[in-house]
Amino acid sequence: MTHSITIKIPENIYQPLAKEAKAKGRKIEEIALERLAKNESQVDDNFEELANELADYFEKSLPTNAKPLSDYAMSRDGIYEKQEQN
Repeated sequence: MTHSITIKIPENIYQPLAKEAKAKGRKIEEIALERLAKNESQVDDNFEELANELADYFEKSLPTNAKPLSDYAMSRDGIYEKQEQN
């Protein structure tokens, strides 16, 4: 399924798209769609890279004797377990 949208593009964005489309003998809409798709995949890649960096930083920050949480501690029951109050 495809969808159509109409957007207003500032001149400074339109002109490079038009120039590239003309040089490649293609429609400006095709070039714009390729750029949008490329940006989306770059966002995904950047997110993955950032998530990996954060995980590495966190792992390096742990004490050397740190142990992983049990499966129970990570379960819904473990997370929402009521704590005894003194």
